[in-house]
Amino acid sequence: MSEIKLVVLDVAGTTVKDDGLVVKAFITAIEPLGPSHQELIEMVQYVNETMGQRKIDVFMHLCQNDAEKAEAAHDRFVEAYSNLVGEGLLEEFEGVSDFFRDLHAKGIGVAITTGFPRSILDFIIEDLGWGELIDISVAASEVALGRPAPDMIERAIELYNQKFVTQIRADEVAVAGDTDSDIQAGLAASVKIIAGVTSGAATRAQLETAGATVILNFTTEILQLL
Repeated sequence: MSEIKLVVLDVAGTTVKDDGLVVKAFITAIEPLGPSHQELIEMVQYVNETMGQRKIDVFMHLCQNDAEKAEAAHDRFVEAYSNLVGEGLLEEFEGVSDFFRDLHAKGIGVAITTGFPRSILDFIIEDLGWGELIDISVAASEVALGRPAPDMIERAIELYNQKFVTQIRADEVAVAGDTDSDIQAGLAASVKIIAGVTSGAATRAQLETAGATVILNFTTEILQLL
């Protein structure tokens, strides 16, 4: 049986509390387009359904593939979300920083991946003081395809192997996330453990249906599996 050598974790809803910040930033971004009340409700529903996916892809869908409108809305989203983080509204789930330390104490690498662009991810890492606690971070803007494609997980493995001169394989990796797309990405990457966590967007039933190999209340519980 392969030993887990790297854990790849989602951010919002998995390692940090979302508390509706994504939706708040989205509404700020989309309101200048002038949607009706009903259209805005439907858009928010779509945003919730696609949590975990690359944000520019979400805006492209909502803007009917109008790249100019989508990019402008995405820029407004980045600014709005960054402002919310800057106001101190983003918090890690209890014990996450210690969880990172515990993984390292076991000789296990720590990587985070996100549907956010690098600008937001770096802001989050700095705001939460994670710079020395994680080994690798990958933003959706840095790969060809966002979730549910496996690109970010595969990139995290590649970067970790380059940084530490290791040869970690997918069957030595555990993934944790709170959305269907996190689970689907884990399946596509053929990792050993795909943990669905119920602290974020999806329910236990949704995560089970998506194919999670284990369901956890919080990502920190993954330690019990290692």
